[in-house]
Amino acid sequence: MRTTINFLIAVAIILLSACEKALIKSDPPVTPEVIFDEIWTFADRHYSFFEYKGIDWDEVYDRYRPRVSAGMNPVELFDLSAEMLYELQDGHVNLVSPFDRSRYWEWYLDSPENFSYSLIERNYYNDNQRFIGPLEYLNMGDIIYVYYGSFARTIDPGHLDILIGNLANKNGLILDVRNNGGGSIENARRLTERFTDTVRHVGTNFVKTGPGHMDFRTEEIHIKPYDGMRYTGEIIVLTNRKSYSATTYFTQYMNALPNVTFVGDTTGGGGGLPAFHDLPNGWLLRVSSSKFHSPEGINIESGIPPHVQADMTPESMMEGVDDIIEKALEILETD
Repeated sequence: MRTTINFLIAVAIILLSACEKALIKSDPPVTPEVIFDEIWTFADRHYSFFEYKGIDWDEVYDRYRPRVSAGMNPVELFDLSAEMLYELQDGHVNLVSPFDRSRYWEWYLDSPENFSYSLIERNYYNDNQRFIGPLEYLNMGDIIYVYYGSFARTIDPGHLDILIGNLANKNGLILDVRNNGGGSIENARRLTERFTDTVRHVGTNFVKTGPGHMDFRTEEIHIKPYDGMRYTGEIIVLTNRKSYSATTYFTQYMNALPNVTFVGDTTGGGGGLPAFHDLPNGWLLRVSSSKFHSPEGINIESGIPPHVQADMTPESMMEGVDDIIEKALEILETD
């Protein structure tokens, strides 16, 4: 009897195991076609600027997909996928593999540099600058100059208390964010809060919520004054085309303040916060997945223009002069 029961149990286990295997579907093979389609599909569902840039993503797929073949090696597949993503013309769109990273840099490569840290260090600092956390501070008499090179470097309240304390009885602040490629929007907000005495509506954030190209939720963004030390005197913000991403957000935030003037060149843009996706072959894909509009409804993706356009000339640079800093000094000394 026991033998019969054991036999029946064994048969049942075999049958259950067979059924389980039948129900489990194996993963599809990681072919070039699978990878390419997943890249296109993720961008299709998450990218935020198709309408703004007038991009027909289906048409892009129809042009590139026939070029994908089963025999492609990884480098060929990467290069083709990167070429397709280049159609988005977006510095926040990247494909990352162990051997390369795709990128779009045309947003600044066709513009003048309009910045030289070496020139500032040699002809303005003269080793008299102070470092307040990530901020480089120079006392120019009645005016304070501050360079902030990356919003990826955290500003804490103590740093800003020192800065604001040093601005007492000064005629103005020059805040230089040229060549600041971005970082944390929280740092941009934290800095702006120190320069306003009332709540300011700075724009509207649109965040992707679904696969449709127009599936967004909206969020009105306000900057509240910091509950502590603040400075509401004259401020000149210096920008160039390499002022990108969080720096463009910062520029838009500061644009809402009546005591701020922008001098230099249009910022680089980068008005979309990124979404990330791990591909089955180990590559990483990043695309812009939000958009930001000014209170007037202007999309900041292409950058924010200055109030006063100023460029650095080769002749001035040879003489050790930063024309954009000099323009800012001229404005503050006139006011």
